[in-house]
Amino acid sequence: MTLAARCIAPVLSILRPAAYIPQINIHPRTINYGCSRAFSASIRSYAAMDHVFSPKAVAQVPAIGPYTQAIKANGMVFLSGQIPADSQARLIEGTIAEKTHKMCQNAKAVLEEAGSSLDKAVRVTVYFQNMDDMKEMNEVYAEYFPHKPARSACESPKLPAGASMEMDIIALQ
Repeated sequence: MTLAARCIAPVLSILRPAAYIPQINIHPRTINYGCSRAFSASIRSYAAMDHVFSPKAVAQVPAIGPYTQAIKANGMVFLSGQIPADSQARLIEGTIAEKTHKMCQNAKAVLEEAGSSLDKAVRVTVYFQNMDDMKEMNEVYAEYFPHKPARSACESPKLPAGASMEMDIIALQ
């Protein structure tokens, strides 16, 4: 193993699983990575990014914007924001509980299309127009996420398509 590879290996072990072996290109620029020799490395990742689409979740319509329902990369699934809307992107009317059920059902459909599930969620972010809705949302949320993934919640004055709440998820594949 070259000096450059030995010096960059600890950095790579943080970014990638041990089984991942990147291709390293050493350039004559000077950046010190704590090694006795200064160098810079650019890492060429061969990880593919696959776009995921589920016809059961919110349709991709221009009113919402250019996005992908989810991206699969490096054994992870990154869901775009899920809103309480039907497959034609029409917001559902009803209680916060009903809207939460719909968001979770949309997320479930996209995750299943990606070969994952709600049980594999590791991080969830929920956005509210009104944080007072959080208590009612939590009652339904607990049914879908009994394993309690890491979660953040925040209030946002305006959400896509006029939705009152939105959820995005990072899950294992």
